[in-house]
Amino acid sequence: MAREPQRLSLAERRRQLIDAARKVFAERGFRGATTRQIAAAAGVTEALIFQHFPDKDSLYAEILDQGANEPRGDAWLDELEASRTTCDDATVIRTLYQGVISLHERDPDLLRLMVFSALEEHPLARHVNARATRLYRFLESFINDGQRAGRFKHGSPAFLARAALALPVYYILQQHLFKTPWPPIDAADVIESGVRFTLAGLRGESMEVDS
Repeated sequence: MAREPQRLSLAERRRQLIDAARKVFAERGFRGATTRQIAAAAGVTEALIFQHFPDKDSLYAEILDQGANEPRGDAWLDELEASRTTCDDATVIRTLYQGVISLHERDPDLLRLMVFSALEEHPLARHVNARATRLYRFLESFINDGQRAGRFKHGSPAFLARAALALPVYYILQQHLFKTPWPPIDAADVIESGVRFTLAGLRGESMEVDS
């Protein structure tokens, strides 16, 4: 006789529901996703979802919290902040670009969740903003220190920090969200070219562009 499938523990079932909901929210956003769709994706009844989560908002909050508190992202930010005192400017920018790109290469659904939460102006969007705020503050301080030391040209640190992030963020958007054609270049080349381009801009230097 065929054996009945093993029942999941409460923790395993909760994990299953979160994983299924994450995919549905990433594809449809909070407004477009329904608990019926999430139940179908998880292969369970809709009633089972409400045994673990009181409503769709609480399930969404759990997913955004996990994305905002993903340990590898925090470890990368710790490494980035440490590189400021022990490494040269090129290594700091390289660590920045490697972290941004690798985070979203590992978890492309996170980008879609971030974009949807912002576009929908959902109150829970603040859950994914804390890490970005920490990153902006670090970059602004790094650029400000470089200006005071004479390594970087003067300009608004807030503006320059966002300009420095524009290249890796645009690359990720094109690769994993819009999926538009991209020149034949891999992530490593994007990072190295971006480091040279960004430092030349911060220093006010001219830069030769490879043909």
